[in-house]
Amino acid sequence: MYEVRSRSPLRHLPNLLSFIRIALIPLIIWLSLTDEHLWALAVFCFCAVTDLLDGLLAHAFGWSTRFGALLDPVADRVFVFSLIPLLWYLGSINSIYTLLVVARFSIQLSAFPVLLWWLKKQVHVVPGVLSRIAMAVAFLVLGMGFAEQVAIEMIPGDSGAEVMFEHTLDAITVIGCLLEVWMLAKFVPRYWDIIRGRADTIE
Repeated sequence: MYEVRSRSPLRHLPNLLSFIRIALIPLIIWLSLTDEHLWALAVFCFCAVTDLLDGLLAHAFGWSTRFGALLDPVADRVFVFSLIPLLWYLGSINSIYTLLVVARFSIQLSAFPVLLWWLKKQVHVVPGVLSRIAMAVAFLVLGMGFAEQVAIEMIPGDSGAEVMFEHTLDAITVIGCLLEVWMLAKFVPRYWDIIRGRADTIE
């Protein structure tokens, strides 16, 4: 049940933070493509903080709403879905992880209009532990990818920073790939049930 206990104008802040996260995607892409990698990293970090704050504020002050419960996971998926290919293009993220993330989020995001507009049903987003871990890993991979671009730009090549970032990212993306495969294996059968009107839950 989603009940707004406060009538303060600030009750809209969690949803505003989610909208800001989406709105800043083009800025991050533009900064990255114009080699302003430090600023791109700074804006990404700000967006990552908004992801933490919107949920915390909603639960701490009773500002949870059904709309917010849908907007937050959609904003997270759109954010990652948009930026993972960018960092693949920049050479920070490998192709396998990029394809897995894009495939899973494409399927999951398409489930929202299927339920809301085609089947006229409420969408229930109930993230499990592995789903939360997979999203956290995706944000971590993004952060490391943007940080690697800064390191390449600002730290001398003979310092070994680029190699360090590459090895660290490789290790994290291996974990990410395993999580994405597992999440796809779980969600694809459920998606078939969603299309047939037998399920309405997205993890």
